[in-house]
Amino acid sequence: MSPRTKEQNEEIRLARIRQIRAAAADVYLTRGMAFEMRDVAAQAGVGYGTVYHYYNNKYLLFRDLLWNALDSASELTRRALSEEGPARARLRSLSAKLLRLWSEEPMAFILYKMASERFHQLPPESIGQLPERFEAELYLPVVAAFRESHGDALAEETANVLIGSLIGSAGLWLYHRHPEMDAERMTELLFAGIANPKASREG
Repeated sequence: MSPRTKEQNEEIRLARIRQIRAAAADVYLTRGMAFEMRDVAAQAGVGYGTVYHYYNNKYLLFRDLLWNALDSASELTRRALSEEGPARARLRSLSAKLLRLWSEEPMAFILYKMASERFHQLPPESIGQLPERFEAELYLPVVAAFRESHGDALAEETANVLIGSLIGSAGLWLYHRHPEMDAERMTELLFAGIANPKASREG
């Protein structure tokens, strides 16, 4: 058998890192930040030393996990809010896409959940510029779209309601291990409530 090429070794390394990240996200949904690295190794089906080969501690692991999730969510948000059509339709599309992303990649859900809690579970040195990038790339574009759709006075409030509702609703599925999340149905229900915020205030 011929030895592996440098490219093959790199592919194996990246696949192992993805495997460890996914396992860490699953363990977090079960245990929160109380998990230990041995829990990640068991979930990933690899040796304890293998996890430590890539990450010295769980905070470095989570820093990598969250930054990777931010890149995925940022690209998804950019594409969804750049679609043709009115702002409300673009926001609805983004919401459904986020729910599907969170279902497929729980690490992206964890990013939003931790951001909503100001990343208080992580030491400051492991966060870096993550809060600023989250606000600039994932939160403020939603506010801007609501400003276009609902007006300046309601934009930030309505963005907070939408993002908070998405996190809460998705959490019911992800934390309780429901087999499938109906992203379209959940989005339909949420947008029925924010279709006309001015009317709901007057009522």
